[in-house]
Amino acid sequence: MEAAQGAYPNLATESFSHGRKHYFIDVKKANNDTHFLLITSSEKYDEDKYHRRTIQLWEEDLGFFVEALSMILSQLAYGELSPAEVKMELVKDPKGMKAIPEFDRPREKLHALGADKLTNAELLAILLGTGSSELSVLDLCKKIMKSVKNDPARLLNRTAEDFCKFPGIGVAKAATLLAALELGKRTFSVAK
Repeated sequence: MEAAQGAYPNLATESFSHGRKHYFIDVKKANNDTHFLLITSSEKYDEDKYHRRTIQLWEEDLGFFVEALSMILSQLAYGELSPAEVKMELVKDPKGMKAIPEFDRPREKLHALGADKLTNAELLAILLGTGSSELSVLDLCKKIMKSVKNDPARLLNRTAEDFCKFPGIGVAKAATLLAALELGKRTFSVAK
């Protein structure tokens, strides 16, 4: 939660509690001047253990969300919809992207902060999309960037075979990386 509060300025905030659950609703502004709601529910299990769930609702989706919510509440009020049993699943050992809070995931960060704010590994992770059974896509990309001493220019010297040596990268992902690198190289040469 601290990363989200530091990364995005709060325009308004509201919090309330019900039993062991605490709710936070923050209106935030992203660097690209769009607004979003960050809705967090936090439930205390033990003295020092919390289960948190967070939803980001972007400005362009707000109207649709309010309309859908009012339809559901109306159907509940008139008995046209029976409430479903709520099941909350506690993930004990999340892996991959599920282990990273939504606001720190590469795609979400790109939308909120802009591509220039992402690390080289995060940009690569967006291109690759998935990792392997052993590594999340972000860990895989950190490994790739470490192999070139975090210098993206050194990626230009890599071949498809070089990329395929990393677990989780096959011919298709290697082709995606090589195509993106070539496109960047062509863009840079035109800009000179």
